[in-house]
Amino acid sequence: MSQSTNGGHLYQIHGSGNIAQAIRKIHRQALREGRGREVAEALHVLQRRLQMNPGNLGEAIYRLAALRLQVRTVVIGPLVVNFGVHEVRPLVFIKGVRLLSKS
Repeated sequence: MSQSTNGGHLYQIHGSGNIAQAIRKIHRQALREGRGREVAEALHVLQRRLQMNPGNLGEAIYRLAALRLQVRTVVIGPLVVNFGVHEVRPLVFIKGVRLLSKS
């Protein structure tokens, strides 16, 4: 597990192969629409915020008590991300990623 500079632990971020594929597809679509840089920046911000303090990111949607996970959703334009935060261990699980419509 990585450590942050303040001595605390960073959260580990996990996602399935389907999530990685969805992110690549979103990035390709964003490139075609001229929003590639915006999506890349949003992914960078998302990664950093999920590593540092995911329990305060976005809105809590529901809790999976048996798994000790709080499921949350956040919009970091132009992305919407659903993720679970483990209540005991520093783990984050990406559940879904979507690209918002171009305005």
